[in-house]
Amino acid sequence: MMIKSYFKMSFRNLSKRRLYSAINFTSLSIAVMIGLLVFVFVKDEWNYDGFHSKGDNLFLLYKTDFKTDDPKLELGWFDTKPDKGIEKGTSHNLPFLELVKESVPEIDKVIRVEGNYMSIKKDEKELSEYVNYVDSDFFEHFSFNFLYGEPSTVLKEIKSAVITDAMAMKLFGRVDAVGETFSSGTEQGDVYQVSGVIEKPVNSSLELNIVLNLANSYYYKEHVDNWGYSAISCFLLLNNPEDASIVGQKISEIYTERFADNISSQREMLKLSASNPVVQYGLKNIQGLYLDPSISYGKSSSPLYSIILIGIGLLILLIACINYLSINVASSGGRQMEVSVRKVMGASGTHLHSQFYLEALIISAFAVLGGFTLMQLILPRFNELAGKSIELSLFENIQILSIGLLFSLVLAFLAGIYPAQILSRFKVVNGLKGNTTYKIKPLLIRSMVVFQFVLCLFFISMGLAMTRQFNYINDKDLGFDKEQIVYVRGLWGKTQLMKQELASNTAIQSVTGVNGIFTPSTSRGGIVINNIQYWVQSARVDFDFFKTFSIPLLEGEYFSEEMGVEALGNRSIINKRLYDLYKSDTAMYNFVQKDIQGVVNDFHFESLQKSIGPFRFHVAESSSLSDLFVKIGAGKNEAGIAAIKAAAEKIVPGKEIEVSFLNDYLSSRYKDNQKWKEIINVASVLGIIIACIGLFGLTGINMANRTKEIGIRKVFGAGFSDVLILLNRQTIWLILLSTAISLPISYYFMDQWLSGFAYSTSITVDIFLLSTSICFLVVAITVSFHSVKSTLSNPIDSLRYE
Repeated sequence: MMIKSYFKMSFRNLSKRRLYSAINFTSLSIAVMIGLLVFVFVKDEWNYDGFHSKGDNLFLLYKTDFKTDDPKLELGWFDTKPDKGIEKGTSHNLPFLELVKESVPEIDKVIRVEGNYMSIKKDEKELSEYVNYVDSDFFEHFSFNFLYGEPSTVLKEIKSAVITDAMAMKLFGRVDAVGETFSSGTEQGDVYQVSGVIEKPVNSSLELNIVLNLANSYYYKEHVDNWGYSAISCFLLLNNPEDASIVGQKISEIYTERFADNISSQREMLKLSASNPVVQYGLKNIQGLYLDPSISYGKSSSPLYSIILIGIGLLILLIACINYLSINVASSGGRQMEVSVRKVMGASGTHLHSQFYLEALIISAFAVLGGFTLMQLILPRFNELAGKSIELSLFENIQILSIGLLFSLVLAFLAGIYPAQILSRFKVVNGLKGNTTYKIKPLLIRSMVVFQFVLCLFFISMGLAMTRQFNYINDKDLGFDKEQIVYVRGLWGKTQLMKQELASNTAIQSVTGVNGIFTPSTSRGGIVINNIQYWVQSARVDFDFFKTFSIPLLEGEYFSEEMGVEALGNRSIINKRLYDLYKSDTAMYNFVQKDIQGVVNDFHFESLQKSIGPFRFHVAESSSLSDLFVKIGAGKNEAGIAAIKAAAEKIVPGKEIEVSFLNDYLSSRYKDNQKWKEIINVASVLGIIIACIGLFGLTGINMANRTKEIGIRKVFGAGFSDVLILLNRQTIWLILLSTAISLPISYYFMDQWLSGFAYSTSITVDIFLLSTSICFLVVAITVSFHSVKSTLSNPIDSLRYE
């Protein structure tokens, strides 16, 4: 009966204070929604590759090459790749893997994996798809979900194939595709029969589409005994996962013994100390592979993203909790009459405490339910923003809701403890006399407000800095003409025919064929100049490349068709960066000078997160190149795209090709950073909204507590502006204090983030001025309602208030 009475009283009290109850409910619901979204994101990130039954024993073998004696082994806050002092790779040669298998008893299985794009034909359809070549027992160790087929036997036949359900639908129009066949687009036209269909893995660093027996790999067939050609990755199944470091050490010793001469020459060439291992092998457990971006293998992410989101979620949740606590504390003074009457009627301190805790629990629980509902509604949009495909099962929903309700218990305790303590201790006689305003210690409330706006100013400043950096990237001269250029992929061997087909079209200005630039397949080779090793990127281009991209020549001459490909031989056009490196080493320059056809200005062929590196171009016939770049005339985009698609349909009918503007491709390099800019901006908006909701409530309580003071001041002649300044002076000082505190914090994190770009904008004072102005404007709008209302009120009504 007493519990029922408590509930009735709690709902009655909450309904009396509808405005403040609504403020608490709204801000907490939004914050809980964000907290739950962060929870599901982080849970998804950290669950990658967790479905393999042998996951604890599965390790990726990687090799670390040391380039200096003091490499940077630990990643910084905003680093996603290790320093250039080391380089990690996952490509090995086949004979070495055989030697490892025979020499290390701690290894149960060596599982080899290779991947490459392959042209796939089915009837009139031709696709370019990524294919994984694996050992025949691959699926006995990796627990992918089979919809059709037996994992232990699906790859026993050399020409058998395992495909995903998505690929089955794409090729055959149905998931049950076992027994169906497709062929390769090569001259041999090898035919493969589907022996198994797996569910397309979502939380897997191994991205599978089509899986074939390793015996079908060109590399495997041609280089099975080649010690000098590395192009295959390897997973090791260990008998005991605790032996991982020992196995890595043993493999390093095997390599050092087998390639002793190579290591000695490398040490001498790079002037490395005797203690430098030069090459070292290590093992990475598959369950931690996804969150280790220093190892470039498969799909990966940075744990930094999880840390950022956890930080944002906790900070916004903290802002909402501070709101809740502040309003509860500040409004508790107005309940002295109620508490006094209840004490006179015999209520004990325990009863009063229970009442306050129950009210806080009701608001918290309803806010959690509201936040959970909002999360379900927002989840599809959040998936788009975060690049996820999270779908929650009934069990996961129950789990998340349980965590939310547990949080509501903690919050209710924190929100109820202070008001319960102060109101259960004051003198009953004061409450019965009508002293309904109670002086809460202002330092507590002010500290909470300052903390909120420090966080809000931080989010705003970071959002502005990110926006400025991306504007800088979009506006920066990359050293070539990127406008109106269309990037066409999937035309291997047909680029010359495409050029001929498009040559007479009035919408097309220029066409060029390319291999190895603006693509992941860029090739490279190492050179050592002045005892420092540099990696030189290289690309094969046709005669129209430099004309299409308008890259200026500094010395020498462009490739010309009059010379011909054979006559040019090994001659190359190099960028200024490589030219300067050659010139710094006289002996090297004298050796390579005869092969330099020309020198072009530096241009950004990689993202602006990397500095311009040395680059070399070789000329090739268009017919041997895979990618096509087409420059379309201004205002002729629609006609140009239509012409490209029509030409492709004529030359390679039924073949799926990718057509996109180069500008869009270049922007996609920064998609992760763009994603986090959007997340920071959303966090800024939500943080400000929640903080202002709380400030609105606190301002209202402050006005109520100063009603009589305002009336007296107006009686003694205070004007509109005097009262307005009086009421808002404290808020202005709090915002200024928040700005002063947030400045160094924001500057530090901006500087750290921008350090991830080789080319970045500067951090200037206008970012902080703008963020402060935005904050001031929003706060002014928030508090003006109560301030103007109190200023315009009749002083007679004010004097009667208390």
